[in-house]
This record gives sequence, C-alpha cells and structure tokens, in this order.
Amino acid sequence: MPKVTVLMPVYNGEIYLREAIDSILSQTFQDFEFLIINDGSTDSTREIVCSYEDPRIRLIDNDYNLGLTQSLNKGLKLAEGEFIARQDADDISEPERLVKQVDFLETHPEVALVGTWYKQIDTQGNLICECQLPYDCTQIRWGLLFYSPFIHSAVMLQKSAVLEQIGFYNEVAIHAEDYELWCRIALRLKIANLSDYLIKWRVHPSSVTATYGNIQQDTTLHIQISNIGHLLGSEEAERWSNGVHLKEMTSLWLGESQELKHLNLQQLNQVIEQIFHLQHAFCNYYKLDSEEYKKHRNEVSIHLSTQLLKLTYYYWVKDKYTAWQLLNRVCRINFSILLVKKAMGLFLKLIIRARLFREIRQMTQYKFRLEQD
Repeated sequence: MPKVTVLMPVYNGEIYLREAIDSILSQTFQDFEFLIINDGSTDSTREIVCSYEDPRIRLIDNDYNLGLTQSLNKGLKLAEGEFIARQDADDISEPERLVKQVDFLETHPEVALVGTWYKQIDTQGNLICECQLPYDCTQIRWGLLFYSPFIHSAVMLQKSAVLEQIGFYNEVAIHAEDYELWCRIALRLKIANLSDYLIKWRVHPSSVTATYGNIQQDTTLHIQISNIGHLLGSEEAERWSNGVHLKEMTSLWLGESQELKHLNLQQLNQVIEQIFHLQHAFCNYYKLDSEEYKKHRNEVSIHLSTQLLKLTYYYWVKDKYTAWQLLNRVCRINFSILLVKKAMGLFLKLIIRARLFREIRQMTQYKFRLEQD
C-alpha cells in the first residue's frame, strides 16, 4: 500500500498535462501512487497519460464527463494511500513538495490538512508573483471566514481522519467544493500551511476561476454565511442572508478599497464593529484561552488598522474629512509604535502628494498664462 495517493482528475487538459505529470513523477519522495481520473476527455489527454510507463500511474477512465467534484469523490474512494495529495492538471509541484508535506503530517498527527505557499505563473510558466498564506491553525480558521487560504492543488490530507470524521466533497458546492470542504474540516480538525513555495499555480483563460467566476462567487458567499451561522448561531446569521454585510466585511479585510467607495463613515464604522463582533464569537467557538484570545485580537486589530490606512489613502482624494476620521479610528483600534510609524508614513505620503499636486497645478496655470500671452 503506498504512503501517498496523488489525486488528479483531468478533463481535456492536454496543453499543460505533461508538465503536471512530470512534476509528480520527479518528486524526491517515491512511495506514492498517481491516481489520474480521465473525466471523459475528448482531446489527447488519455494518449498523453498512456505514453508514460511508470508503474505508479493508475489511470481511471470515466465513461462520460462526471465533472470535477464527482471525479474527486470517486478518487477519494479509490485512493489507497494513507495521505492524499491533490494535483491539478495545469499546475506544477516542486520536487520536494510531497516529502515536506509527508514529514509534516507524520510529525503533526493532530493536523488533518496541510497546504503550502505558492507561486503564481502565467500560461507560459513565467512567474507572476509569490503568494504567502497564513500557516497557523487559528489564522487559517479566521481567514476561511473571508476567503480560501489554501490552493486546492497544494493540499495534502490524512485520508482516514477526513473521510471518517468529515466526509467527501459536497457536490452541491459548484466550483467551490474545495473551499466548502476546507471549512468543514477546519470546524473540527487542525489545519496548517507550510511556509514553503511548493506549488506553481497557473492562471489561464480556461481555468475554473476564469470560466465560472460568478457562479463560484455566489457559492462562496453561501459557504461564508454558513460559517457565520456556526459562530453566531442561526438566528443572528439570518441577518446576514443577503450577503451585503459579509461582502463589505470581506472587502475591508482583504483591502478592496474600490468595493467600499459607496460607504459613508458611519457605515464603515459599523463594518469595523461587525468584524470585532465576529472575532469575539470566533474565539468563543474555538475556545481560545485568554492568552490566545489577546494574541488573536491583536493580530486582527493590526491587520484591520493596516487596511484602514490603505482606505484612508484612497479617501484622501475624494473626502479629506472622512480620511482624517478614519485615521482617528485607526489610532483608537490599535495605538502602537508600529501603527504610529505606519500612520506617519501615510501622513508623509499624503502631504507629499498634496504638495506635488499643488505644484503641478500652479505650473500648469503658469504655462497656460504664458501661452495666452
């Protein structure tokens, strides 16, 4: 029986398939089976897989296209490994990915799911950016309220713990089945991320996110509201059912200033208070002790203050009064040396920008007068 099952459903993935397969077969960790589920592909996917003679490859052909979620669940049932690692047919695993994840799970048996940091690449494999994710369990659980702090293609899970205690992918959670499963796991079991860049996540026009973005967003919102229900109770969560408040909180937490431009100062203050209310319920739900509570409260305060500073800079152009009020709110949230330094840096930016603007305007007016003369 192999230690690891690498599970990769693929549908018409001929373009990047060889890169994905090669990245798994070249792993420094060797004790694995490579379970590839050909989900009714009509291109050369099957021929590409069959061109490999590596005995670790186990090809399963679906009679027709089942879709990603059903294929994943089929793979979970067929997997023979103690650990299951996900791999998408358009992504690339670094050579030490499996060995580092296996080592972590073996030394941290209380952790049911582990992901990694990742590098984002384009269609040609060129680096776009390096992306870090929270690695502490509490940080990840909190992050799951607003977004998915895992890359699907980068996770490895303990098969027995997840399938026996949590279950399979939810086939109703269309195009967000991974996020929904992570949330269910996080409610009951420990989770983590490795602070190593062990996956290259490819962005291209035919990816799930690019193709089904709107459907994915709607499904994600329903999952988030369900998460709120676990923390606040069903009655209070009912007030969030339209998703408006949650979208505003998510935008503020992720620093999406453009999404908050319609809010006035009073509404922004309400969003801030809602986040802290949620944070208190979060700590109670996961039974954080007083030291953990203070630590998490401080982390939330610092992050929220940083995002408010960014929002302040955005508001400076359109509404200086709101900008100054936001700066005041920032200081009330977390008045620390670090925050003062950030605030002073922002002050300097604003002052320099304002002075440059005045100088450019004066020069333009002077030039105009010369041209008129």
